[in-house]
Amino acid sequence: KSVVSGGSNNTASGLVSVVSGGSNNEASGDDSVVTGGFGNKASGIYSAVTGGDTNKASGSYSAVSGGGSNGASGDYSAVSGGASNTASDTASSVSGGAFNKASMMFSSVSGGVYNTASGSLSAVNGGRYNEASGYASAANGGKNNEASGYDSAANGGYNNTASDNESVVHGGRYNAASGPGSAVNGGKYNAASGKYSTVIGGKGKIASQENSVV
Repeated sequence: KSVVSGGSNNTASGLVSVVSGGSNNEASGDDSVVTGGFGNKASGIYSAVTGGDTNKASGSYSAVSGGGSNGASGDYSAVSGGASNTASDTASSVSGGAFNKASMMFSSVSGGVYNTASGSLSAVNGGRYNEASGYASAANGGKNNEASGYDSAANGGYNNTASDNESVVHGGRYNAASGPGSAVNGGKYNAASGKYSTVIGGKGKIASQENSVV
């Protein structure tokens, strides 16, 4: 039996669905729940929206905990708050911020604005305009950083790229780690393109040979 226990203009149309407050809310998925807020929709099986406004939980077992205009469309996906965030694949999550996207399986964005986790098992931990597109990649803060290689990381700074397998950039700006296992440790306009090469800060340095350090 479905239940609407409070609020106004609420609808519980799914099998054993519940709307317990707020207004203009809808629980249309079987065993779905909306506990309050305004204009929220829980349409997936066992989905839940627990507050905020204009949030949608459409994936099976998905959840949106608050904020505004957030969407959890992947199965087992979750958006914990913020505004205009989306978790669109299986077990993806966005913890807050605004205009963030977790679009692949087990991807996550922990906050900030306009960040994207588009690789499986990828993570973006704050900052803005960052992207983790490689498998198990991470972009940890900063601005306009991209980790596109397998198990790569861009850790802070801005306009840095880690594009090959297990490559990493630790801060600075306009640095690029493009060789497998390469690293750039700060500075600016540096490039580590050789296999297992390293640039230790500074400006305009290039490590292009295998195992080279500059």
